[in-house]
Amino acid sequence: MKALALVTLALVVGLFAVPLSSATVMHATIDTQTNVATINASSNYALFLTYPSNSSMSQELNGTVEWYNSTSYLNSSGMMQLGSDMNERGFAGQNISGDSRANNSRNNIHANSTNDTNSTQEGPQVHVVNATLNYQVHIFANETNLTVYRNLTMALRITNITEKVGNNSTIVDMSWRAFGVQGKLMSDFHGMFKLSNPNKRISIESQLNTNMDVNQLGDMGIGDQFTGGFNFELGDLFENGGFGNHLQTFSTINFHVFSVPLNNWTRVYNSGTNTTTLYYNTTASYLLNESQNINGNIYSLRVKADPSASLTTYGYAVPTSSNALTVYATSPQIGSSSIDLIIVAAVVVVAIVSLAAALIIRKKSRK
Repeated sequence: MKALALVTLALVVGLFAVPLSSATVMHATIDTQTNVATINASSNYALFLTYPSNSSMSQELNGTVEWYNSTSYLNSSGMMQLGSDMNERGFAGQNISGDSRANNSRNNIHANSTNDTNSTQEGPQVHVVNATLNYQVHIFANETNLTVYRNLTMALRITNITEKVGNNSTIVDMSWRAFGVQGKLMSDFHGMFKLSNPNKRISIESQLNTNMDVNQLGDMGIGDQFTGGFNFELGDLFENGGFGNHLQTFSTINFHVFSVPLNNWTRVYNSGTNTTTLYYNTTASYLLNESQNINGNIYSLRVKADPSASLTTYGYAVPTSSNALTVYATSPQIGSSSIDLIIVAAVVVVAIVSLAAALIIRKKSRK
């Protein structure tokens, strides 16, 4: 009975581990038959910039509202760049601890699993064969605060994920799940944007057709070529607030948090669909949390993220190392321990039904 309770608890944990749509999320579906992974990765951030109410920044930004929604299809060079970043096994990304200088260090993701003899430093080189980007930004400011909600959704299709194919199983290399883009990710975007700024008496709503970077934090925002002379890029605000140059090149497309060894993920096998899903959630954290004191005036900047991921494959899959997933075509036969659990469960049900029947008979006899 104790074992049955443990099995039930594990299933409940798996159900509640489904990632929220408001978080930075990665969903990946793996097909070992075609050697293809279909990935839907949403890189979501909330940025908060505060400034004194009597500052020039407040006068410049107060009442500003900007949003844009645009789509791009990466060309061959863009897909090659993205594939190269996904094959960078050692990319660890930003430091989210006390030091928020966010250098793009390349600490190997295998460092999370010491003494793991099954881990490989070199795996199959994946290829990005299709990539669609949807980029949405919503910015609004008042007298003391600028808030940015940013969402970049990447619909990717990658190939060559298989590391080894056996008679009854396939080993899939999952190192790419912790990829991060290094440098700028430029692409031609098409969509709509809107900007209003009462100080400059600007109110614009127009089509957006431009080649822009969607990775580095300082490049976020629409330049003056679309805004009638009002240059509204975050990099300029960082400079005016006295923040360091490291913020300009801070990489926002970064899933390094998912480098946690696969055996630490929650695993759920669905026998009805013959699929295995791995879930990973972590608590929300501030990737950046900095402040500057300029002549007694305090400026602060925070960037918040809430990552979670799910990886689904057809078949019965078991992590066999930090980054390797062994996939069997079908689940193993039910073992004696599972049969014992079924018998125990049946006995419990029969006992409950018998007890209920006895109570009903006793109640009738008293009448």
